[in-house]
Amino acid sequence: MQIPPRSPHPRSVYGGSLVPVIIVVAALALSTAIFFLFTKKKIQARKDAVAEAAASPSSSEKAASQTGKPAAPPAPATPPPMAKPPKPAPPAFAFARPLDLGRQLVRSLTTGDFATAGKLAAASDAEQSESASKIFEKLASMGYKPSAEDQVELLGLVENRTRIALPFVMPGTQETVRMQLDLERDEHMGWKVAKATLPKAMSSAIAAMPATPPAPSAAAPATTPAPPPPVPAAPSAAMKPLFTVEDGTDALTFASDFVRHLLKHDFTAARAFVDDKKVPVERLLGLCIVFEEGQYSLNPAKPLIVTIANPEVSWVIAQVQSESLQQNTEFGVELKRADTAQPWKIVGLNLSDILGSFAKSASKLGVPYTPIVKNPKGGESLALYFEYDRAELHPRALKQLEVIAAMMKADPAKKLRIAGHTDEKGEDDYNIRLSRGRAEAVKQQLARLGVPAAQVETTGLGKAQPLSPNKKSDGTDDPEGRSHNRRAEIYLDF
Repeated sequence: MQIPPRSPHPRSVYGGSLVPVIIVVAALALSTAIFFLFTKKKIQARKDAVAEAAASPSSSEKAASQTGKPAAPPAPATPPPMAKPPKPAPPAFAFARPLDLGRQLVRSLTTGDFATAGKLAAASDAEQSESASKIFEKLASMGYKPSAEDQVELLGLVENRTRIALPFVMPGTQETVRMQLDLERDEHMGWKVAKATLPKAMSSAIAAMPATPPAPSAAAPATTPAPPPPVPAAPSAAMKPLFTVEDGTDALTFASDFVRHLLKHDFTAARAFVDDKKVPVERLLGLCIVFEEGQYSLNPAKPLIVTIANPEVSWVIAQVQSESLQQNTEFGVELKRADTAQPWKIVGLNLSDILGSFAKSASKLGVPYTPIVKNPKGGESLALYFEYDRAELHPRALKQLEVIAAMMKADPAKKLRIAGHTDEKGEDDYNIRLSRGRAEAVKQQLARLGVPAAQVETTGLGKAQPLSPNKKSDGTDDPEGRSHNRRAEIYLDF
């Protein structure tokens, strides 16, 4: 009988004995047990030592118990450096418009609330509010009274600032002077005052600002030195004083005064600002006429803008608006002076924009209306226009003559010449008579307005000096060109 084969040995099944595996596992278990038995005991012993040290008296206390002397107090910890007190936060007035700030300041001054007025003026630097309050209080004691709040005026823009003016009535008179405030816009608190300029008449009020207290006496005992004097609340060295006194009229103020006279149609006062050798008197008078006829006023949002601000040369743009003509326009003013010690003079008026806008609006009413024209013989003159084949004055011409008559009556020595013109339609003899009739119509109206006949000379030139072509380039009739030629020109000889 054949014996079946024996089952293979486990070694042949698992590829080796299980003994090494069992030995490794046993070694790991033993090392873990040793760690917990010995290391944990050391950790616990360390904790016990720390607790015992905390409960036992210190070495100084042991020494005190042996000697009977009290233990020395522990050394105080070094205190942290004292932080500087924060700068007072500026009050949040939050004015949305520059004029709102100026009017609120006037209201505070009118009621005698100088503390609030000082805070308003120094909203960007609370350290100067006390000084500002004292200046306002001093002005009141000197007799200066703020005008009504609706008299606060927006002057214009200069060096990224908006300037407003606060009128004050001078003591014992009805004359006014203007305190000027340059404002900056702050995204957190709206408009704030960056600089306040007092006219020279108010300069003594600056003396009311707090002064630095005197140094301590030298006779103080040597053993107990006197403490340093307290630092007064005054502007820091890095910050300019809020209030200054004007040291001469700057370009923006000068231009503002000039335009204000023009808006009042005060030719005589406006002329004092002008260099007659650089600006023809006809140009200045023509601007007065435009302002009177169009009823222009300064644009309340941006009246004047300084585009060039040099010590001896400046350019200012005056932005004006007319409700009757429904237009916004502008004109340029050029200022010069020999040096900073000399006054400004207006040496140029760029009227192209305002005259162009004005003429465009007037053309809708049937006759041209360009008060200032370049004469074909050279120079500039004032022009009045007529209907076709008529010598009667247009209502618009009557308004022009009112301004001219006021100027002539102010100085009987002034003279003016009037030249009548026609278009090319009609015979030469007829056009000569028509042109003379137009010139005489102007003279007669000036006489009605009080201008003596001896101050006026007239002549008729017919069609000899056209301002515009009477015909187009193709030879056809040009009605618009002919309308410019039906005119009377006024030349001012002074």
